[in-house]
Amino acid sequence: MSSVSRRRFLTLGGSGLAAVGVSAYSLTQAAETVSGAGANWPPTPTPLPTQPPTPPPRPIEPRGRETVALLPGSPYQVDGVAIHSGKPGPCVMVLGGVHGNEPGGWFAAEAIADWELTTGSLLVLPRVNWRAAAIVERTLPEIGDINRAYPGNASGTPAQRIAHAIVEAGREFQPELLFDLHESWVFFQERGANSGTAFIGQTVAIGGGANDGTVDRVANVVRMVNDQISPREEFYLRGAATPRPGIQVVPPNNSSGAPRPSATPGNGVTFNGTSSLSLGQWIKGCVPILVEMGQRDQAERRRSQLHQMLVRTTLEQSRMM
Repeated sequence: MSSVSRRRFLTLGGSGLAAVGVSAYSLTQAAETVSGAGANWPPTPTPLPTQPPTPPPRPIEPRGRETVALLPGSPYQVDGVAIHSGKPGPCVMVLGGVHGNEPGGWFAAEAIADWELTTGSLLVLPRVNWRAAAIVERTLPEIGDINRAYPGNASGTPAQRIAHAIVEAGREFQPELLFDLHESWVFFQERGANSGTAFIGQTVAIGGGANDGTVDRVANVVRMVNDQISPREEFYLRGAATPRPGIQVVPPNNSSGAPRPSATPGNGVTFNGTSSLSLGQWIKGCVPILVEMGQRDQAERRRSQLHQMLVRTTLEQSRMM
């Protein structure tokens, strides 16, 4: 693939929002002056929408690669790469290393960052929490848990700032799918009576915003991958409101902040929490997919391979590869 010598810095300033606020203030003041409604001053502020309107389609980027930096120049800068085919097609986003003690995910994301596409674009952030990854810890106290910080806050804690930058990158690149590559400890099918996030290995969870077609699409990818791997390695599908033939479908947890079924039967679920499964609320048109790979008695190299199989199969089914 030819090289594109450019770098994209996603600085998350508030100047645009400030400009909107000034404009709204001026229009309201002018309207009140004309109508003589000064007694109603100051006006009741209009709440800002939680999600911006549908953005116009992104232009087709020239074939090549560009480096991407979130929070550039800060101690928490996140580096990534955008891969462009030069042809129309969907965009997919991949996150790795959100938790620093889940190396299968970031090694997979680093390999994915070297792929080439035939259509569409791919945005990869291989080591989101690179400071924690450097010492193989889940996170650092001074950073916090990025996967419990969405949609983030540009002026908040480091975890909130990083989460906010990821949301803003998603809004710019407009991915239809976002893979967040994680690892759990115990395989879901071997969890016994235990519960919690340490016991959901070998699962693929669909976040909010998925319609029936997208749920079927993800289910088909899981089915295709399962046909190529051993029974112990097979993935369970989490977050579908109704069964899908040929694969194990399991409901989400009923703990606080857990997802609830969507209003449309058969769809994915709507997540109200602050994990990446809620990103469909903040990135319009995007369906998040959280992969949890089991670590117990499963080699790091194999975990990375399985992550890559899920993403590659998805891209191939979308004719991006």
